[in-house]
Amino acid sequence: MTDSKPLASPRLGPTDNLMTLLIPCMLIVSTVTILGCCTFIVPPVPKIMSVALVLITIIAVAGLLLRKPGGLWLTLIIVSFAATVDLFLWSMNFHRILIALILAVLCAISILTFRLGPSLGRDVGLYERTLFALVLSFAGWVAYWGLFRPAEVARAIPFGVAPLHARFLGAMYLSGAVFMLLAMVARQWHEIRVVTLLLSVWTGMLGIVSLFHLDAFDWSRDQTWFWFLAYICYPLVALWVTWCQRGDNNHPASSGLADLLRFYLYLQGVTAIVLSLLLLFAPHFMTTMWPWTIPVTVANIYGAPFLSFGIGSLYAARQRSWSEVRTIIFGTLVFATGVLIASRIHVQLFNFRTPSAWIWFGGFGSVCLALLLFSSFPSFRTRT
Repeated sequence: MTDSKPLASPRLGPTDNLMTLLIPCMLIVSTVTILGCCTFIVPPVPKIMSVALVLITIIAVAGLLLRKPGGLWLTLIIVSFAATVDLFLWSMNFHRILIALILAVLCAISILTFRLGPSLGRDVGLYERTLFALVLSFAGWVAYWGLFRPAEVARAIPFGVAPLHARFLGAMYLSGAVFMLLAMVARQWHEIRVVTLLLSVWTGMLGIVSLFHLDAFDWSRDQTWFWFLAYICYPLVALWVTWCQRGDNNHPASSGLADLLRFYLYLQGVTAIVLSLLLLFAPHFMTTMWPWTIPVTVANIYGAPFLSFGIGSLYAARQRSWSEVRTIIFGTLVFATGVLIASRIHVQLFNFRTPSAWIWFGGFGSVCLALLLFSSFPSFRTRT
């Protein structure tokens, strides 16, 4: 199999040529401005980020000017670096009007990058696999600490939580690692169509939720810097890939999805979205309904993955073949199984005199059983 080439000699008109020249100019201006502010006005950002920002900017500018593959990818990484630094400056109460202007420049760069995005082809290429590998490494790291060393989960994320919360997050990130692993070994776009959208929603919503709780983050910790860099870069690149592939609606010529599986995906999607909206917009209410004690901030954070599960399930229900939905089935099965195991370990924290505990175990148990049936028996998932 030959990897697709994101910038394989497209024919550009005058407007496209202008935008290609504008992107490196805007990158240089934004990078110099941010580095200057961080170096001379406030305590500087970690040196490794400053050095990486300069080096990647030089490579990105050269790649864009020479029309080399990867130039647009690096542009989005630069935008993510710069936006992370902007958030740091914002939290330091540094000239917020200036920060707003810099963010506007970064938004303009992103829009132009999306405008220049070519079709990536039907084959899963090197750059997509690199994105999935990076997300896999982060998700696996958090899953390890959350599931096996929950008391030390703050070594992987910017905040500490109680062991049950840590293991619940570990189950979420383990499912994310499974999503990414299966996407890495996929061959064609239709196999990763759903999971790429799911990735952009999951990481994007976590980034947005984090913006509303900036005071809870300690910028003296490397975990905080990586958290915001990851949750700006991952959704931006994943959404860009989805945008570039928006015209590829091809489906494989194989047996269609069974009506039962399609109905289940719709049901799972609607349920997860309703739960996520409650966690995101009514967190105080959800803290009273949750089967164990949960802080408001953590309730908001839980809402992001549930929203991605919901949207991903609804999108999967619109697909036509098993190869297009199997990744979300396997990944969600891992999540539900991990939640049940974590809940069993900490079962003493559940109050079974309330309906929520029974709904919790019954709901995730039913999800596990249904997904296991779909995964194991072809007659349940495809039309005969």
